[in-house]
Amino acid sequence: MWRISVRSVRHYWALFAGTFVALALGVALIGVSAAALAATWAVPAAPRAESASVTLTDGHGTARTLSSGDVDMGGVQSVLAMAGVVSAFVTVFVIAGTCAFGIALRRRDMGLLRLVGAGGPQVRRMVLGESLAVAVPAASVGCAVAAGTAPVVVKALNGTGLSPVELHLGPLWWPLLFAAGSGLVIAVLGMLAASKRAARVRPTEALREADLDARTMTAGRGVMGALALVAGAVMVALAPGAGAEAATPLALFGTMALAVAATAFGPLYLPPLLRLMALPLRWADPVAGRLAAESVRTSRRRTASLVGPVLAILAIVGVFTTVLSTTGAATEADDRARTAAQLVVEPATGGATLGRDVLHRLRSDDRVAAVSAPAPLEVAVAGPDSVWKEQAAVADPVALARTHRVTVVDGALGHLGPGKVAVSREFADWYGYHVGSVVRYGLFGGKPMTGRVTAVLDGGSAVPPLLLPSGSRGTPAPGPERAAVLLDEETAGSAAAEAADLAERLGPDRVRVTPTADWFGRTATGQDRLNRLVLGVLTVPASLYALIAVASTLVMSYSRRSREIAGMRMIGVSAAQVRRMALWETLSTTLLGVVIAGVVVALGVRAHRASLDVLGGAAPLSVPWAMLGTLTAACAVVGVVVSLAASGRLLRQVSVATVTSRQ
Repeated sequence: MWRISVRSVRHYWALFAGTFVALALGVALIGVSAAALAATWAVPAAPRAESASVTLTDGHGTARTLSSGDVDMGGVQSVLAMAGVVSAFVTVFVIAGTCAFGIALRRRDMGLLRLVGAGGPQVRRMVLGESLAVAVPAASVGCAVAAGTAPVVVKALNGTGLSPVELHLGPLWWPLLFAAGSGLVIAVLGMLAASKRAARVRPTEALREADLDARTMTAGRGVMGALALVAGAVMVALAPGAGAEAATPLALFGTMALAVAATAFGPLYLPPLLRLMALPLRWADPVAGRLAAESVRTSRRRTASLVGPVLAILAIVGVFTTVLSTTGAATEADDRARTAAQLVVEPATGGATLGRDVLHRLRSDDRVAAVSAPAPLEVAVAGPDSVWKEQAAVADPVALARTHRVTVVDGALGHLGPGKVAVSREFADWYGYHVGSVVRYGLFGGKPMTGRVTAVLDGGSAVPPLLLPSGSRGTPAPGPERAAVLLDEETAGSAAAEAADLAERLGPDRVRVTPTADWFGRTATGQDRLNRLVLGVLTVPASLYALIAVASTLVMSYSRRSREIAGMRMIGVSAAQVRRMALWETLSTTLLGVVIAGVVVALGVRAHRASLDVLGGAAPLSVPWAMLGTLTAACAVVGVVVSLAASGRLLRQVSVATVTSRQ
């Protein structure tokens, strides 16, 4: 059967070209993601000789040493891992749909094989042989593309600033081997399900003339769709009450599962919906509109395969970008709502800290009601099972509660003395601390210390996980990066004028005084830039891949429609009407994919948004309309260009022999 598989691939090269391109690009995406991840893993974890360290003992009595010089690659690794997940998901999604579509287009060929005596197992082995005949060269091409692209990607990644250190590309053997193996596994698994369907084709299928779909919803497709629907619905339902951190993966993967379910059940609901959408076309363009409506109704498998790539990429890109943007917008809105201070005082030069004399002059000013200036530092914390790094600050909770709207969840608000600490609500919930608990921590370069929790505070990002007392044994005295200034009632209404006056008094060469609203606007601009970089790394490669998959699916579809279009021409349908039919088919399937993706994304984003806490109101919804609109337009343009080009090529090949010949 191997010889038949190879000849089949050669004969139906246009049909297998889509699978080849999709798999090669998928392997390239996985290979580049794996190579970039390997570059982050190759960063030396050993601290520099001059780095300070601290040794703590966990709950099991095991001594663990952490160093301030340890490079934290967790952020960039998380971004690259998410990019790899998105690429792998889109690859599996597209390859599975492409393989199933290819078998559906060749069911008469399968019936002919059965008619001449081929058994079901033989047909299945032939189909699996075809997958290997396509997958092996596709994986090789994908690895070659990844090898040439990985150095450029790593260099570009260094330019984004997402990595704390410069990344250097290591040996590519293991990443490329992983990518090639993944591609082969994806191709075989994608064709495995299709081969079962091919083995069940009856010999009478060889006698069929009309390309009508029969039994498009197989048992396997129905079970997969039902499982994905249940899993997605459960994850989306659990997200609102899971907390902000746990809700993010639930919303993301729940939406991806719902997208899989929507695609699996596509042959059931897509044709009726498309017929409803085509009703205006029947009135505006009776011939071409009716032909387009009947085409999407009768060829349910083809319709689902055309909608699938658009639905998949818009759902994935939509939920990732919207969830990240909404999370950032909710954090900013909560910070604004919790900040009661009217002014922010910062050093005039970047990287410096506020001096003690500046803070003293601020606190002694008659117009100033309160000043909070937390001094951030990194500490090591010992828990029952491990020791980890945590962000802390030397701060006065009483002053912080005056300049920010802080709620005391447990305990009492008061000044911190030696041996006492306050913790944030998130830290307490995550690690199980409460008032009276003992926190064992250590400052780098110092000795282990203990502090008893006196208060659990809820203040959003204004309250660090750990608030430490100043002046206690072993605690350094770092300078604060900024100070929040609360003005008295008489001068609170003229924050801009007071900012200029304070800056003049303290020295414009030493400090920069900014009204709180302006400071948040400047900070949001920098955060938006970082968010755009992360979203670009996550979505741009997968988006380009999906656009090529849309084009490949259309090429596969039109490779088997020569007899259909030739028949239309023989009964009097003009070439312009055929082209308009192709145009309406493409636009309607693209639009429907956009609508369904929007519904799926809305469910996931709504659940995630409900998990976000914003003081005094609901979390704002932030949707990157420009990015999603560009991607939608790109899907439509690619679909229209490919469908018009493919239909034009078939129109030039129309003849009587085309109608009477077998494909």
